[in-house]
Amino acid sequence: METLITYLTHDHERCDALLRRTQQAVAATRWMQARRAVAAFQYALERHLLIEERIIFPAFETALGHAASPTMMMRSEHMRIRAVTHRLADAVKAGSTQAFVVHAEALLLTLHGHSEKEEGVLYPLIESVLARCCPDVLDIARAFGCWDERERVA
Repeated sequence: METLITYLTHDHERCDALLRRTQQAVAATRWMQARRAVAAFQYALERHLLIEERIIFPAFETALGHAASPTMMMRSEHMRIRAVTHRLADAVKAGSTQAFVVHAEALLLTLHGHSEKEEGVLYPLIESVLARCCPDVLDIARAFGCWDERERVA
């Protein structure tokens, strides 16, 4: 049975795979392929961040009755992740392997630490809190993701 933790963790893995695809295209100097791959990565990452920021975190904070410092910290990290991701995409658009490598290394370090905190601490805490008061949050997150994917195809 899929849980909120497995859903969000799988989404991390999907984003990681898309980033690896971008790295492979850049390493092979296939810039058109790299542009498509980085666009897919950016889209998937933004979708994931929005699911957390618009659905998961607000539900958790509402259940607690206040803004939680762990979610505030994650939102702050999301801003940093977005900034590095934009620089990474700019490097691909410019066809700069050197800039891409620098930004990819920074992004990988940031994402690794971020994912460890979410998967190891925050997601289990959120799931335990929301299981009692918002058992449908996983369905809402899935629906957001599905709607978002349909809009991208259209």
